[in-house]
Amino acid sequence: SLVGSEMCISDSPHPGTRTEQVATAYEAPHNETQEALAGIWADVLGLEKVGIHDNFFELGGDSILSIQVISHARRTGLHLTSKLMFVHQTIAELASAVERAGADATVVGDEAPEGSGRVELTPVQRWFLAEHPSAPDHYAMSVHLSLAPDTDPVVLGRALEAVVGHHDALRMRYAMDDAGGWVQEYGERPEGLLGVRDLTAAADIEQALDDAALEAQHALDLRSGTVVRGVFLRMPDAAPPRLFLAVHHLVMDGVSWRIVLEDLAVAYQELAAGRPAALGAKSSSYRTWSRRLAELVRSGGLDHETAYWRKAVSASVEIPCDGPAASTYGEVTVESSTLDRSVTEALLQRVPGAFRTRINDVLLTALGRVLRDWAGAPVTIALEGHGREELFDDVDLSRTVGWFTTIYPVTLDVAEGPWETALKAVKKTLRRLPGRGLGFGALRYLSEPGSAAHTALAAAPHPKISFNYLGQWDGTADGDGLIRGRLDALGADQAPGGPRPHLIDIVAAVSDGELRVDWLYAPSAHSPATVRALADDFATALRQIAVAAGN
Repeated sequence: SLVGSEMCISDSPHPGTRTEQVATAYEAPHNETQEALAGIWADVLGLEKVGIHDNFFELGGDSILSIQVISHARRTGLHLTSKLMFVHQTIAELASAVERAGADATVVGDEAPEGSGRVELTPVQRWFLAEHPSAPDHYAMSVHLSLAPDTDPVVLGRALEAVVGHHDALRMRYAMDDAGGWVQEYGERPEGLLGVRDLTAAADIEQALDDAALEAQHALDLRSGTVVRGVFLRMPDAAPPRLFLAVHHLVMDGVSWRIVLEDLAVAYQELAAGRPAALGAKSSSYRTWSRRLAELVRSGGLDHETAYWRKAVSASVEIPCDGPAASTYGEVTVESSTLDRSVTEALLQRVPGAFRTRINDVLLTALGRVLRDWAGAPVTIALEGHGREELFDDVDLSRTVGWFTTIYPVTLDVAEGPWETALKAVKKTLRRLPGRGLGFGALRYLSEPGSAAHTALAAAPHPKISFNYLGQWDGTADGDGLIRGRLDALGADQAPGGPRPHLIDIVAAVSDGELRVDWLYAPSAHSPATVRALADDFATALRQIAVAAGN
């Protein structure tokens, strides 16, 4: 249900990164700043403790988790940035840099506390509205959660309203202008966001759950500004209650889910205790980001990337198909692979230190080898990034909700040979990406018609395969708090008749300490045997890399 979120891509480790980090002896924090950072890292990474010389990325950290660290740190008064975390990858290094940088950190504040008026559409929003002319209302991101046994639905409804009121993007509404194009603007604060379904006497509990989810997904309406809908689910046999929450993808991405779920738990706790739902200071608005990005593109600020992306879109090759090269959301099925805790831990923690790399590079290296063997040539994929790049010193997106995802073409050329050599080749490819991929969509969808960038990119075909690493989701549940766990997807997030932009969507995420990879495909285009073989080969390649790191 979280397909279409974002992968985390970043530069290779800083030259000073210590490759033996996993084996480094633990050293406790020496001061208040180090102690605060160590606590935040441990919470975000799901570790019992973190030493001041442990490397964030060699402990399994990634770009998405670094955003969570930044968000948590700023709540304690420590002003971090992604750049600081990538340059200073241990607490010992980072603590002194935070102390020097903190006083100068600023956040843009050019609008009222509660946004109003029109908001420029971002590249990914323009992509969606252009590619989904049929049933655009039915395109959600959803979560299905188990809750604390004593959860009060009335308080939960108030908490959800508080979260939506705090994050202005969650009250967007959409209309068509006189020229037939979509416009986006802030709407009023909605009420009645949470329904209640009593399933205690349901004859078919699975069907009842799906029906409740579908009702929420079908209730989303862009023109009225209904972009959030939740259902509190009372379960039979005294089982803990559940929450199904659907949000239109136009205002939501994977990083935003982490923010929303964290704030929902905080708001519920405060309201249940009789206190106001104080969610802290806002970071920069979605409107500020979209406006600044559009101004950057239209002033020529990204024109230097045009040649790179023109070459990137020309490199695509056709992939093998077992049937027609088209599909709809209604026919999608899934083949999945799960790597056990030991292999997942090796990929997250041992491989980065052994090969001076990160989990992102590892996944793409294994995928590139598998796809090349299948297609007989390097395959170009649509790679998703979180899109929250630090382009502007006075814009802070660490706690901003919205759809920031970047989607851009990357050709994975992974030849035969040792995995270490392959990893180096993929790292080199990713380092050459300008601006971590943000410029492709920005130039394609924000450039003026007739400009060199628009001419080169506007009609470029989409790659047939997409890849999306969602990072680690263990931190979204709390054994003592409101949210106790994430459950399987329900309903249908997309309209069944809608055309899919890709033939195969590969989605990877770590949950409960295990890496799961889902291959979403249409049997009309690829047989189950074909996709099963690809999924198995990918899992085998990852296991081989894990073994190679131990040699």
